[in-house]
Amino acid sequence: MVYDPRGGGNVHIDRVLTNISVAWPNNGFVGEALFKPVPVTKQTDKYYVFGREAWQVHPGGDLRAPGGHTNEITGLSLSLDTYFAQEHALMVPVTPEEMENADAPLDPFRDGTELVTAKLLLVRELAQMTMVTTTANYAAGHSTTLAGGDQWNVYATSDPIDDFRVAFRTIHSKLFLEPNLAGIPYQVMTQLDHPDFIERIKYSERGVLTSEIIASILGVANVIVPGVGYNSAVAGQAESLGYLWGKDVVIAYVPERAGMRIPAFAYEYVWRYPGAGLQAAERWWDQNRRCWLIRVSRRYDLKMVAVDSSADSLAGYVIKAAVA
Repeated sequence: MVYDPRGGGNVHIDRVLTNISVAWPNNGFVGEALFKPVPVTKQTDKYYVFGREAWQVHPGGDLRAPGGHTNEITGLSLSLDTYFAQEHALMVPVTPEEMENADAPLDPFRDGTELVTAKLLLVRELAQMTMVTTTANYAAGHSTTLAGGDQWNVYATSDPIDDFRVAFRTIHSKLFLEPNLAGIPYQVMTQLDHPDFIERIKYSERGVLTSEIIASILGVANVIVPGVGYNSAVAGQAESLGYLWGKDVVIAYVPERAGMRIPAFAYEYVWRYPGAGLQAAERWWDQNRRCWLIRVSRRYDLKMVAVDSSADSLAGYVIKAAVA
C-alpha cells in the first residue's frame, strides 16, 4: 500500500484541509552533478580510453632540413573499458480500497509513483556517494584524511584553503585542467565560518558565507552542498536519521557534457527504456493480488572514468573527515 497503515493515519479524514499537508521532501540529490548521465543504446558495451601520447615531446625534435628525413611519431594508444547497465527497480501496490477512500489532495497513483522514484534515486545517490568517498578508488596522493587540529572546525590550527589548493594542484598535475567542482556537504559547509574565509570577505557587503562566495574564494566554478537525508534503520525499527553525504569533501573535474576525447571524473551510463527515456514508470493490474502495481525502473552503471592503469581516479580528490 502507498499509505503505510503503521503510520497511524487514515486515507479518509473528515474535512481534511486541501491546501496544506506534512511531507518529508528529500531534494538534496547531487549525484548527477558528479556523474554526468551518458544515454546508451545497448545494455552493455565498450568505450575507448585514449593514451596521453599528445603530451610527449619527440626525443629527436621536430626540425627538418631541406631534403632531409622527417621524424616520425608513434600513434595514440587505445584501450577498452566496458559498462553494464544493470536494472534497478522498485514497486508499490495501490489497492482499490485506497483509490475509493482517498480524499483530495491524496492521489495514490501520483503519491506511489513519487515514493518509488524517490527511493530509487536514494539508492543511486548512496551508491554514488560511496564510490566517490572511498579512498581506494583514487590514485596515490589524491586523498587525505584530516584529524584533530587539521579539521576545519578547529579554526586556530586548520587551513582549509591550503587543503583545497593541494587538491587542485594534485588534479591539475594529472589532467592539466583546473578542477571545476567542489562538493562540500551541508555538515561541512555550515562550519566554514573559518577565519581564512572571513578574512577574505570582511570588507564586502555580504558578511555571510554562501556556496557562491566559497567558489569565488577558491577559484572553482561550482560548489555543490549535498544536504540529502537518509534513514539507515531497517523498516519497522526506530528511525536512524543522518546526512547521506557525511563530512567528506570531493573535488573533481567534471565536463559540461559527456563527449569524445575529454577527461571526466565519472559517468552514469544509462540504458534508455524504449519510449520512456532514462527512467520508466509502469502501472498494471495484478488480478491475483487484486491491486495495481506501480514500478519505476532505471538501468545504469556508475563508473569513475579518468583513471590510471590501476583504475584509480586521476580527475578527483577526496578530503575525508573535513570537520569533526
